[in-house]
Amino acid sequence: MNIYRWHPLLTASMDGPMVGTTPLHLHQSDIDGACGIHAALMALMILNLVDRDDLEKPPISKTKKKSLARFWKHCSPYYFSGALPDELKTVFKPFKKEVCCKVLDKRPVNEAAATLQADGLCIAGLTNTTFDHWVLIVGIGGKEGSASLDRFLILDPALPPLPMLPWNATLTVNPSRRGLHRYETANGDCKVYFEDALLLTPNINEADLELGLDLELELEPETD
Repeated sequence: MNIYRWHPLLTASMDGPMVGTTPLHLHQSDIDGACGIHAALMALMILNLVDRDDLEKPPISKTKKKSLARFWKHCSPYYFSGALPDELKTVFKPFKKEVCCKVLDKRPVNEAAATLQADGLCIAGLTNTTFDHWVLIVGIGGKEGSASLDRFLILDPALPPLPMLPWNATLTVNPSRRGLHRYETANGDCKVYFEDALLLTPNINEADLELGLDLELELEPETD
């Protein structure tokens, strides 16, 4: 039996992955290169920094929400051409107070796994000779009783959502001797390199720290 763990704010219904009562999955078109932007928006929705309603009110680039308006301004140069890791990182600048974005361009697997286990998210860059794609990793899993984890749980914006699942693809954690990971979807599987990652973790603000300190003081037992 496999045991899976995904982000605590993520659930599933017949519509696929959900955040609260709202469908999460954003399906990119066949003509754009915006897989990274779709992955970024899904991550922001999971972190409750963007509402789906705001993405469905045209014109979306004219939104009155300043952070989202700046997001669209940052991502517009990459919507059709795609984005490199440092370029994709810039779309998170409007949300820098709420979320930390760290770019990894060498051997990102271990840090990605650690981020997911700490309730973070990861945008992963997957490549092979015919494939150059950004996806959102929302969880991780492995076999029951095993000390190691062997599957990343992925939301791929190029694929439709799967009913009752918070993901629609998986990626093996451990690569082959040639450094390739197996990428599995409902349409089949292929071998890819996992070369780049954007690690996303919520920032803890001073108010949260003060609240945590207050709770700690309240729970501290009295001494004679």
